[in-house]
Amino acid sequence: MATSGAVSAPSALPQAGTQEPEAARQKSTKPGASSAMPQKPAEKHSTPEDRQRLVAIAHKLEAAPLDPALAPERQWAMNFVVAAPDVHVKTCTNLLSDLRRPKYKYRSEINEQLLISSAAFVIEHPEQAENYRTQSVAGMEGVLKAYSSILKTDPQATAKSLDALLEKQREGKLADAVWEIVKNCQ
Repeated sequence: MATSGAVSAPSALPQAGTQEPEAARQKSTKPGASSAMPQKPAEKHSTPEDRQRLVAIAHKLEAAPLDPALAPERQWAMNFVVAAPDVHVKTCTNLLSDLRRPKYKYRSEINEQLLISSAAFVIEHPEQAENYRTQSVAGMEGVLKAYSSILKTDPQATAKSLDALLEKQREGKLADAVWEIVKNCQ
């Protein structure tokens, strides 16, 4: 991933611990058949049930990001965000760039949480789906919930950049701090 610029959901995938969407992994088993999936008509909308499932998973992961029982849910959510035709998430790689070096132990979970929480916000607030600033803040709020949950489980798993953003959140200045980070990503 680049160190700056905005990233849309599809390019946020392959990260450690993630896989391609199910449709991309399946291949034809007929002899002589092409390995590419046959093209089916593009759907224009995800189902209300899938959108609600994504929101529920986002909140579960914010509360218990390290729960191994939620791994299949996290994977489903990542696949959904990448494939959903009507849920468009734009994230800025600068938001979590400080977690790369030194590599933060739970970097994958935090990166995925940013995408999943941002998507949940877009679903819950469709009228603000095009508001990049608000979407970025909402995604970071989800990240900070997950990070706080991680610290309860593993108090040594601190990250200076996330601690600084938690402090900004306590001061009521999170939106401004996030905007400072993402304003050049648009």
